[in-house]
Amino acid sequence: MINITITQEIQDEYIKTIKEVLLTPKTKKFTAKTKRFFKFLKKDLHISRYSQVVDLFINNSIQNSIKNYGVISTDEENYDIYNDFRQTWAKKLVNLTNIKVCPYCNRNFIVNFDKNKTTVELDHYYPKNNYPYLAISLYNLIPSCHTCNHKKHRKKLKIYPYKESINDYIKFSFTVNKLPFKADNIDLLIIKKENTRKNRKKINNYEKVFNISTLYENHKDIVSELLQKKEIYSDSYIDDLMKKYEGTLFKNREDLLRLITCGYVNDADINKRPLSKLIKDISEELGLK
Repeated sequence: MINITITQEIQDEYIKTIKEVLLTPKTKKFTAKTKRFFKFLKKDLHISRYSQVVDLFINNSIQNSIKNYGVISTDEENYDIYNDFRQTWAKKLVNLTNIKVCPYCNRNFIVNFDKNKTTVELDHYYPKNNYPYLAISLYNLIPSCHTCNHKKHRKKLKIYPYKESINDYIKFSFTVNKLPFKADNIDLLIIKKENTRKNRKKINNYEKVFNISTLYENHKDIVSELLQKKEIYSDSYIDDLMKKYEGTLFKNREDLLRLITCGYVNDADINKRPLSKLIKDISEELGLK
């Protein structure tokens, strides 16, 4: 639920990976797959030089590429270099961006748990079946969890993670129907930050693709626990804990609040732990900040 930032380090590592995948390690000559891919680019896109290919892959305005080349029907073998590329790049991308949680749902970890190969999935924001020339484009690959990758598949998404995120458009809220603070007594709400026609279209599209509201109904117990914690951790109690343990158990108030809420409390950090977007929004509403 955050937008992904591409740094110069990421771009440099990406180009390095492109060279590793497109060229055989020992001979430094093009692989058979690469030759087939280049042949496709030359025939359909009239791109023949390696430098032009690299430029196509690192262009952050891939909408311009789509405008220039459009939808192209091709056999899958024309972009099967992607599988070799993914094994190296998926792990690097997650490590370099420091993204630990799916940027689409903020519910599932996407960390690698295999030393020899990646376990992270890369979603093609623009499907490679329709845009094979973007099959390994840097700005077309979104690290994601298995669920979101397969739910989105070839669907069109109006929020582009390299420029914005659903966090820019919504916040979680709640109402309590009756006491005690049990999940069954709570209604979870999704509030539009700016209720404009353009924003509504993006939010509705996101909901249609990922069913966020339905998914998060399963996490009302988190809201219930935060309500209980608000009763326990009054402002004066938090101040007392800060005086007693600051510099020993935690270094600042943010560390203490993370300990209390079990989530990150800043927008920039919600990619580090599952459900941090939900926890942050509800904590802010409760004054746990």
